[in-house]
Amino acid sequence: MALIDAADVSVVLGGQTVLEGVSLEAHAGETIALIGPNGAGKTTLLRVLLGLLPYRGRVYVLGKPPEQLTRADRQQIGYVPQALQFDRTMPLLTRELLWAMLGERFHKRAALQGVLDAVDAAHLLDKPIRTLSGGELQRVVIAAALAQQPKLLLLDEPATGIDVGVRVQFYELIERLRAEQGMGVLIVSHDLSVVSRYATRVVCIHHRLICTGAPDEVLQMPLLETLYGHPVGVFTHRHDEAR
Repeated sequence: MALIDAADVSVVLGGQTVLEGVSLEAHAGETIALIGPNGAGKTTLLRVLLGLLPYRGRVYVLGKPPEQLTRADRQQIGYVPQALQFDRTMPLLTRELLWAMLGERFHKRAALQGVLDAVDAAHLLDKPIRTLSGGELQRVVIAAALAQQPKLLLLDEPATGIDVGVRVQFYELIERLRAEQGMGVLIVSHDLSVVSRYATRVVCIHHRLICTGAPDEVLQMPLLETLYGHPVGVFTHRHDEAR
């Protein structure tokens, strides 16, 4: 069973067509990079998969339409948005935010420390969330998304605001989970060097599906210039390089 099976998906928001006839499949053990210019509909597609937006077409996530996913189903889906939207002035500690996000299973301090250790952020456990930088908060959100060991991980520019060292650590962790646990990953990214190194397949959209294929097939300059509307440079990595 495909983790994602979407066909001929269209979305109209405010009278404007954001997606038109987009199809996508994702399977266990794949890392699919979703690329395209700003405003191309990438985040919209993720929100459709999460059941947050109305759509036309066929969409199945974990074998069900998104609107039919149960709470147990949703625990099998990790999601990291570009930025978590909530009131940063709330008098919450990081551990209390994680409790709210993860539930009873993670109420013990040791469990929460383990969650944050995965992204080198255990030192944030007792910090008030109002004192966290944007990058630190994003690390907490990433840790929460990974804590449930999801079957499917949806990432929307997940490394925004994170320093380079932690960013590399994060992507290496995702790669290990994909390889060892067969987790499926769909990542929206403008960082084409990350795409070239970690993606097993690339899907290009600009309101419609433009192309799909292996990174070395898709990340070709003429195609990227057509997609983005200007010259694009890609620093490529090979999967068999020593890391």
